[in-house]
Amino acid sequence: MIATTTARAGSPSPAEPHNHTPSALPFPVPGVAIADVFTLFQPLVSVRRHAVVGMEALSRGRVPGGAVMPPGIMFSTAAASGSALELDRLCRERAFAAFAPLVRRRPELLLFVNIDTAVLRHGVVGSGHIQRLAEATGVSPNNVVLEIVESQVDDTGALMDFAARHRRLGFLVALDDVGAGHSNLERIAALKPDVLKLDRSLVSGLPDSFHRQEVVRALVGLARRIGAMTVAEGVEHESEAALLMDLGADVMQGFLFAHPSPEGAVAAGGTAMHDVARAYAALTLAQVEEEERRVSTLRNAVRRLREDLHRAFPGGFDRMLARYLNAESALECLYVLDAAGRQVSDTVCNPYRLSASRRFIYQPARRGADHSLKEYFLPMRSGIEECLTAPYISRASGNLCVTLAMRFTDATGTPHVLCADAGRPDRRRRGA
Repeated sequence: MIATTTARAGSPSPAEPHNHTPSALPFPVPGVAIADVFTLFQPLVSVRRHAVVGMEALSRGRVPGGAVMPPGIMFSTAAASGSALELDRLCRERAFAAFAPLVRRRPELLLFVNIDTAVLRHGVVGSGHIQRLAEATGVSPNNVVLEIVESQVDDTGALMDFAARHRRLGFLVALDDVGAGHSNLERIAALKPDVLKLDRSLVSGLPDSFHRQEVVRALVGLARRIGAMTVAEGVEHESEAALLMDLGADVMQGFLFAHPSPEGAVAAGGTAMHDVARAYAALTLAQVEEEERRVSTLRNAVRRLREDLHRAFPGGFDRMLARYLNAESALECLYVLDAAGRQVSDTVCNPYRLSASRRFIYQPARRGADHSLKEYFLPMRSGIEECLTAPYISRASGNLCVTLAMRFTDATGTPHVLCADAGRPDRRRRGA
């Protein structure tokens, strides 16, 4: 059995084929006065390609007199009355029928329809309703993405059978609400989805949340490695869209681009996509310029210190590191390693940048610590003179930082590696 989920903006309410007349429901839904069911579409857009790549189907009910019934009431009441499957099939039939003329004009367009797996049972997995509906409307299975809401799966075996059967027929499979409260990464491995839809809870407030940004970055990277397309849902602000592009999530949907409409037209002829493209270009340019400035400042400071260390003996390293740390506000921690990656100085840190409340987790490394497998030391084995890491959370301070490592020889000619941690803007404590 396949039933609908409560519809929401940007999330479809599916249906499957069922014989009916256009003006009235072909079955009674106790407690629900619905004169008709119709479909709206919300576009999924790729800003890089400046194109609409798909439409998500949203089912709506109309009560006698023409007013639109809130979809949540329609679907929840139908489910409570035992009419969920019938309403589900009708909604999907209307969605396929409304999509058919759109895909005839644009053969590459995708239809996204939601599959509520809460009532999925082995007995109806092979019913063939979706296959027959695609054949009847002339919509190729290759143009249909079946969205599965993982939080509602109560029969994993039936779900796997459903996905495997429809994938063999040519349908695509999407895992919806990834990153929401019930996310299960094991489900990705089992289902092998063609599309990962990132939940709106990850998108909302994204520019002000470092942790959300890193979760999105990780999920986008995972999708790329398994060959899946990533779609970010619930995009409402230009800043969110530009940052999503920066994190790699090219395909997006949300009110920023268009509200649901009969044909899913992009608002203002694609003006939002142009605006996001400009914002992304500006963001990228600003990031490059800011990073070049930061790296240049850091590299110049560390090179000055390296020159002084070149004339120093190991016994004077700590004193010299402390003097430079006081003079360079961009520096967070300084330490020196030997040629094998073992720390030969103390870690000299700016005390104002250390977190007193988190010292149990984050503590500066001590003299004698082994750094031979660290990201900033391993490249030194290939003979390069310096290495700059990507931003990461420092184990010394708990802050977002980068490490610049440089080779040098001391006054005795002994080779060493100077390591400097420099802070980066950290938005983790701004927003959820």
